[in-house]
Amino acid sequence: MTHETERPAPVTPSASAPVRISCPGCGRNDYVRWPAGEAVFHWKCFNCGKSFDLARDGGH
Repeated sequence: MTHETERPAPVTPSASAPVRISCPGCGRNDYVRWPAGEAVFHWKCFNCGKSFDLARDGGH
């Protein structure tokens, strides 16, 4: 019987606290878990169906 050694868990980007965003297309507000250290968040609005690259400073 072979004994496998434990493998470390895959490294995933840590998520920050929920961030409130607003859709530039329709104004819908939502909370997303924006990965820490990422300046841009690609987001698709569930209301209007448009996609946006949102910046942490609120620009797009």
